[in-house]
Amino acid sequence: MSKEVKGKKFGRLYLESFKQEVVVEAEREGNLALVCERHGISTHAIQDWMKQYGSSSYQENKSRRRSLSERNGIAREIVSGQLSIEEAQLKYKADCRDTVYSWIRSYKREQQGLVELLPQAGVLVETGSLQASVPSAELKLAELKIRALEIMLDIASKEFKVDIRKKFGAKP
Repeated sequence: MSKEVKGKKFGRLYLESFKQEVVVEAEREGNLALVCERHGISTHAIQDWMKQYGSSSYQENKSRRRSLSERNGIAREIVSGQLSIEEAQLKYKADCRDTVYSWIRSYKREQQGLVELLPQAGVLVETGSLQASVPSAELKLAELKIRALEIMLDIASKEFKVDIRKKFGAKP
């Protein structure tokens, strides 16, 4: 027979009321590690209890998986300075700050990879006798778009076995 102390039993068994109290505290606190440390319970146990006794809003948000385009859109808003991480968490109902950080890291890695694909960094454009420096970010983006369109044309030409590119020169 186990002895009851502070709403929980000794050993591995906990009362349902204690589990529900811990779940409510974890949802309110938002920091699972802190709640685990406070009660001396493993994170896996509390996560299982959250699945079992969590509120409907927690269950709905937990089961929601965001697509890559959604994650990149959120990260783009944060990186551009439109939103702070906390504002993004509230706006998009993202519980975990670390998750948002991982979205930002992967977005930055992806953007860096796209920039590295470009052959040249800064190009000077001659306008008459003056040389005007075109903003390199806009130039990189334009070159990347042109390259993407050329690749699409190549794929379409191979797929449909039709020459899509315009042939220059006048036809008689």
